[in-house]
Amino acid sequence: KGAAEIVIGLCTHILNTSGESVPLSESEKKRVLEIIESFGESALRAVGLAHKEIPASEALNTSHIKAEDVENCMTLDCIVGIKDPLRSDVTEAVAQCQSAGIMVRMVTGDNISTAKAIAKECGILTDGGMALEGPDFRKLSPQALDKILPKLQVLARSSPQDKYLLVCRLNGHGLPKNREEWEVLHPELEWDLHRDTSLPGYFDEWVKTRPYGGEVVGATGDGTNDAPALKIADVGLSMGLSGTDVAKEASKIVIMDDDFSSIVKAVLWGRCVFDNIRKFLQFQLTVNAVALTVTFLGAVTGYEPPLNAVMMLWVNLIMDTMGALALGTEAPTSTLLSRLPLKRTASLVNSLMWRHIAVQSIYQLCLLTWLLFKGANVYGVENGEEKHFTIIFNAFVFCQLFNEFNARSIDNEWNVFQGLSRNPMFQAVILVTMFGQHMIVMYGGNFTKTEGLTADEWLSTVLMGALALPLGALMRFIPPQKENPSNFSGYANLQSSSHKCRKEITKKTSFRALLLTSAPIMGIAFYLGRKNGWEVDIIQQHLKDSLMLIRG
Repeated sequence: KGAAEIVIGLCTHILNTSGESVPLSESEKKRVLEIIESFGESALRAVGLAHKEIPASEALNTSHIKAEDVENCMTLDCIVGIKDPLRSDVTEAVAQCQSAGIMVRMVTGDNISTAKAIAKECGILTDGGMALEGPDFRKLSPQALDKILPKLQVLARSSPQDKYLLVCRLNGHGLPKNREEWEVLHPELEWDLHRDTSLPGYFDEWVKTRPYGGEVVGATGDGTNDAPALKIADVGLSMGLSGTDVAKEASKIVIMDDDFSSIVKAVLWGRCVFDNIRKFLQFQLTVNAVALTVTFLGAVTGYEPPLNAVMMLWVNLIMDTMGALALGTEAPTSTLLSRLPLKRTASLVNSLMWRHIAVQSIYQLCLLTWLLFKGANVYGVENGEEKHFTIIFNAFVFCQLFNEFNARSIDNEWNVFQGLSRNPMFQAVILVTMFGQHMIVMYGGNFTKTEGLTADEWLSTVLMGALALPLGALMRFIPPQKENPSNFSGYANLQSSSHKCRKEITKKTSFRALLLTSAPIMGIAFYLGRKNGWEVDIIQQHLKDSLMLIRG
């Protein structure tokens, strides 16, 4: 038994309806091949069953019999079509990958008709996509293969070596680096004659056409023969249920449920972790820049360090441990699958993040510098004394606390409260930070060199820090408005073909988020109004009227 079109090529006879072996005529052979083709178009795997009669005396002693001596002049018994139904979630998972700019390629041993039918059914073979058979694939030169790689979606009648060659050509791993390695890979060929015509090519030739590196390749497999391809792939994914131990050892990830949708989850979580690292860096670089600059300014102007050692320890705790817990535990959202993958060479800190760091750092430096040189007079405290530095310290910490909300967004999304209810860790970190800050300021005493603040001083310093929220929203209007397109790779053309899984995303202005973002401005207006003797009742009434208008 085996692939029907191969088995029929080994047969000279066929069983008729009476069960008799009769010669296989050309017309009959053509009819059988048409049946095989129709099976393939119906996504059925055609399997041929054949036999050969040998004398009993030879059958008793098979040690000297070779496969090629038996597998010829056989009698075709039947052709059967086997249906391997798709799992219910495969089509959606493939569409999600395509929406994320990921090319899904099918490498299979099925004939090309069956492979194309299955690929179309699950959405792998799209309009403009190409299907190729293994023997034709192996005849291509490296340059010819490079031309069709962006369109090659199905590789049928392939061998395990074909998957290895395909991965090699996509990411450059496993390519021979020099003549010696090439000759080991092609012992029957000559370097001078065949190096530019034989797959997978060689590294120097490959890198000339890919100065920014190759594709990031994830390869799946379950058999021992898949191990070489799994090993050289950037992410080798083996099957936990049906995979061999050799395949699992060669892979980097084991899919425990053998489900393709689990690969989509791996992509989703990978992007989420990357974004969370970016959020943390965005937050941490701002804190570092401001803390170092303020300490330096205090030193060169003759002040004691505004932030003493214990204060800096608390700031480091907020910046490192608390910040990592708050920003590193953000859960993934489906929007992560609607963007293209980043290139290998893409920077961790992009232009949008530098904009955020610059704007927040400038605001905080201006605020803290003003408090350092003018704050004592404004608050009526001794210049350079503990009370003065406590005010600076409190304003600095609350700047970081509110900037932590801003750091949740690394793009132009101004609503930094989106999804906050789904992150209890972030909420807990904010509450712990506020409680710890209150305890240090009010009860630190000689240990922290802080002096308790009045309610008015608490309110003013908290509002100064809270101004980071409206500032963060206004900052989104400063160019650049999006990440540099050159940072992205992947296949943008696939995103338009994945309409099945894409949902229309309508951005609705969140009045609650708008209110929270603008609250610091209203709070400062209220605070200044009270300080200047404005009628508090009138201001409160205006605030109530504004709230009713927003809700209505």
